[in-house]
Amino acid sequence: MNKTRSARAHGPGELTVAAVALFALGAYGVAAGSVSGEQRAVAVGIFAFTLFAVGLIWPIATLSRITLSVVAPPEATVGDEVELRVSVHGRAARLELRVLDPAGRWWSTAVPATGTVPHLATRRGVFDHVRVQIRTSAPLGVFIRTRQARIALPEPITIAPRPRAAHAVPGPIPETAVRPAEQSINGAGLEVVRAVRPYVAGDAARLVHWPSSARRGELVVREHDPPANLGLALVVDLSGPQDWAEDAASLAAGLGRSVLARGALLVLCTRETEGPVCEPVADARTLGQRLARAVSGPPALAPDGWPEHVVCAVESRTAVT
Repeated sequence: MNKTRSARAHGPGELTVAAVALFALGAYGVAAGSVSGEQRAVAVGIFAFTLFAVGLIWPIATLSRITLSVVAPPEATVGDEVELRVSVHGRAARLELRVLDPAGRWWSTAVPATGTVPHLATRRGVFDHVRVQIRTSAPLGVFIRTRQARIALPEPITIAPRPRAAHAVPGPIPETAVRPAEQSINGAGLEVVRAVRPYVAGDAARLVHWPSSARRGELVVREHDPPANLGLALVVDLSGPQDWAEDAASLAAGLGRSVLARGALLVLCTRETEGPVCEPVADARTLGQRLARAVSGPPALAPDGWPEHVVCAVESRTAVT
């Protein structure tokens, strides 16, 4: 598919300069021929009117037979340029198309054709369709026929909010909560080395403390204290104006990533279309997916005993409790 200059669409179609010229020629030929009795002028006028009529009907008939299918990647983040694979079925010497929401560039192709169309992801959410606009003036360039189609995606695309730089401090959580994994990054939540002891058969090689082993002349392994249970319940209320909700979701993404980067536990409390949801989040990808599905409305409550950080869109600020 070839890129063409972006242009404004005027409803379902518009006449071109060629249409005006043909109509004027037809009217002049018929009128002049009738007055003068010149049959050639009448014939030219009738021929011009015929071309005008064909130029009107042909694009309408062509677009009525065009079908489209679109495949999108499963995930993206707001601000990403997403590659949409568009297939156009039917017959047309020349067709132009663009993806809407927001309106992109017009792309030119013959039909049938398959190609990729870049599209900017501007909104957070889970989308099961895209809107595509197509137009053609082939074969005579008399009438530009425009049609808009809502194309269902085979698999929905999940668009996560773009994280905003933010910092959240996790705190102690109840002992009943699952402890952070030993490989948690940045050292937060890791077991603390309490002492070393002689190596015995069955000890994992990763527990060997090599500096002490070299100093003592024998293998010794580390003994650990259990890791401290640290975590945070992130409560996200997206009730309010759309722009505020998007800002709040971006802030929540940044706060959640901050907690995960410390190796602490994160519980995300939101509201989805099915109702309030309060579930642990294991990684940044899951965090983005959950925030993409979050909708306006009262979120789930934080678990008992957990430190809580509230992101409230309606107040356009955060509240910490």
